[in-house]
Amino acid sequence: MYLVTFRLDPGEYDAAFHELNDAVQAAAEETEGYLGKRTWHAPENEEVLVVYYWESLDALEAFGADPEHEEAKQRWTEWYDAYEVTVTEIVESYGSGFGADAGPPASDGHGPV
Repeated sequence: MYLVTFRLDPGEYDAAFHELNDAVQAAAEETEGYLGKRTWHAPENEEVLVVYYWESLDALEAFGADPEHEEAKQRWTEWYDAYEVTVTEIVESYGSGFGADAGPPASDGHGPV
């Protein structure tokens, strides 16, 4: 499994952002191997972390080649003050106490924020 952590400092979102963001999320959900995402908002500032779960590197690379995802990457300065992407291969994952919230989330159909 692979995780893609998208750390962002949001700027101003407009209608074009929401339209493209929805299209990118739909493209992710339509990509075989997409497992879902989780979003966290930092309490001390505007920073947001979105963690996307992928079954394989091939699935992640297929999504990375999506034209709307490419467009979003090109236009990031219109909507974010800063961003960072980290791709991580999960070798092992374990824990206790999260119940149904453990493991990769089900896709929820919403954008990152």
